[in-house]
This record gives sequence, C-alpha cells and structure tokens, in this order.
Amino acid sequence: MLIQKCSRVALVATLFIAPLVHAQEVEKPAVLSVTVENDKFGGGTDRNYSNGLRIERVSGADEIFPALEWVADRIPFLDLKRQELRQGFALSHVIFTPEDKTLAVPDPADRPYAGWLYASGTIVGTNGNTQDTLQVNLGIVGPSAGGEFVQNNFHRVIGAAEAQGWTSQLKDEPGVEIIVQRLYRFPGPTLPLGVETDLGFDVGGALGNVRTYASSGLTARIGWDLDSSFGPPRIRPALSGAGEFIPGTDENPMGGYFFVGVAGRAVGRDMFLDGNLFRDSPRVEDRKTYVGDLQAGLAVHYRQVQLAFTYVNRTEEFDAQITPQRFGAFSISVAR
Repeated sequence: MLIQKCSRVALVATLFIAPLVHAQEVEKPAVLSVTVENDKFGGGTDRNYSNGLRIERVSGADEIFPALEWVADRIPFLDLKRQELRQGFALSHVIFTPEDKTLAVPDPADRPYAGWLYASGTIVGTNGNTQDTLQVNLGIVGPSAGGEFVQNNFHRVIGAAEAQGWTSQLKDEPGVEIIVQRLYRFPGPTLPLGVETDLGFDVGGALGNVRTYASSGLTARIGWDLDSSFGPPRIRPALSGAGEFIPGTDENPMGGYFFVGVAGRAVGRDMFLDGNLFRDSPRVEDRKTYVGDLQAGLAVHYRQVQLAFTYVNRTEEFDAQITPQRFGAFSISVAR
C-alpha cells in the first residue's frame, strides 16, 4: 500500500515537474529577425554598398534537424557540438552601385553595379562564453538577383532619380559562400548600478566564388543583461551575432547595451569588385587587400522584442573609391 501511495505521489510530481522542465528548455525560444542596412542611414549617400535586407529565423535552443546535427558533429575546424545548438534559415538581398549613377555607361574605374540574392543555412553552437557559427550562402549574382528592379522601383516610389547604368551590371552567376566564425566573450567588471561590461574577440573567414577572406575583430559592450546575446544580427561580411537573444522575464523584462567594435579582413576575392569568376564582366583593377570596419551602436530588448542600430565606417575597398563607406544597420528581432 505504501509503495502504491509513493508511486502515485511520484506520478503526480512528475506531471507537475515536467512542464516546469519544459518551460526552462524554452526560455531560449526561436527568434525572427529583419535587418535593413542602407547608406542613407549612415551618411546620406547612395553608392558602393547601397542597400541590404535580410529576413532570418533562428530556432530555439537544441531545436535542430538531425541531419544538421550530424553535420555539426563532423566539422573538423569548429566545435559546433556544444551545450546549446541552434539552426537558422534566411533570405537576403544586397545591392552595390558606383559613385555616379547618372551615367548610362559607368566609369570603368568605379565599382560595377551588382545585385546578390541568396538563401542561408546556419548552424550555431554555444557553450558559456564561446560561440561557433557555420553558415552556407547559396544564390545568384547578376540581373536575375533583381538589383535593378528593387533599386529603381524604390526610387520611383520616393521620387528619387533612377540609376542609369544597370545594363552594365555583373553577369548572372551562381554564388556560393561558406562562412565560419568563432566568437569569444570575456566578461568584464560590474560597475555601479549593476552596469555590466564585456569584450568580444572573433576570428573567422569565408570561402567561395562570391567572397573569400579571413577576418578578426574586437567588440566592447556596456549595459545591462549582456548574457542575453552575443550581439545583434547583421549582414555579412560584417561581424554578426547569431540572430538569437534571450527575451526578458517578468522579473527582468528589459535590457540593453552600447557597443563599439573594430574588425579587419584580408580579402582574397570579392566578386562585387573583382567581377564574375566564370564570365567576362566589369571589375576594378585596384581592389585593396585589407579592409577595416569601425562600428558603434545600441541594442535594446523589452520582453520578446529587440531593436538594434549600428553605425559603420568601412575603409576604402579600392583605390578609386573617394571616401570610406558609411552606412547604418537597423534590426528588429522577435522571440517566439
């Protein structure tokens, strides 16, 4: 009789405890993000990296397809099999234009017109203060990417002049990028009023016919609830967070931080400057090997919503470029 009573108590306890355990597991839910990058946000220009749009969904913690988990176990240069594993899928579109868009035949010394439409698959492994990311981008560069359609139709809507030289854009070519990144986070001292600090160090690179580069950078943050994420989402080659964040709770619904960072890339190939790999196309003859980004911004989250803005100053990418590239990145992320 006593054993039966104990069994019943254990069963009831299990029924009550199981939902609590599940609730703990879903404290890190899936996140849907929309990121817009535009040089109008940075310096009011409309040249070089003109616009970028990315829509991404990152799964909740440990919600990953078995096939991707199998891949994560076998990547030799990344430790993706960590305590927390996520998968992400995204659709992105970016546009590049030269300095003078009134010319029907663009200046051959300037950056060529180009559009890049691609889908991304991402695996993210996190363990404490270390995060590894593997991302594969597949898409199309050229007229089929719809760069002319997007830019000129948007210009018609806002009453701006249309770009005249899209007939000289890069040719259609399938694009592939394989991107790896390891990000280390080093917590710093806690300041008065509970203000937290940390320093992030990243190293990574990309391999493909679109871009090939090696990169590294440092980012310092100051604010509250820094454990909520490794950083806001961005469009690569910029240093990008994994697109996830831990939403606020009833006890601590809000957090946010200021950040400043510097990153450098050694570029082996950039299709948007070097031109098509498999076809003859416009290109620049004086691309720079080393490019640097200086960025600063703010990220704020309240319960399930995070807003972030980043201002970026990117050094000249080819000798004929008149000034550094300045643009802004805005993102909104919703955890659900």
